[in-house]
Amino acid sequence: MGVFTKVAIRLLEIMFFVGGIGSFVVLILTGIEDLETLLGADASEHH
Repeated sequence: MGVFTKVAIRLLEIMFFVGGIGSFVVLILTGIEDLETLLGADASEHH
């Protein structure tokens, strides 16, 4: 039972780590999109 518990905990740690990386990537991509939108809006206002 102890081996199964250790494997389950390791699996959860890996899943948590991968989820955190995924969330970070989504935040970066969303921030880039927002910047493009803001810069695009600024460019259209000046012309």
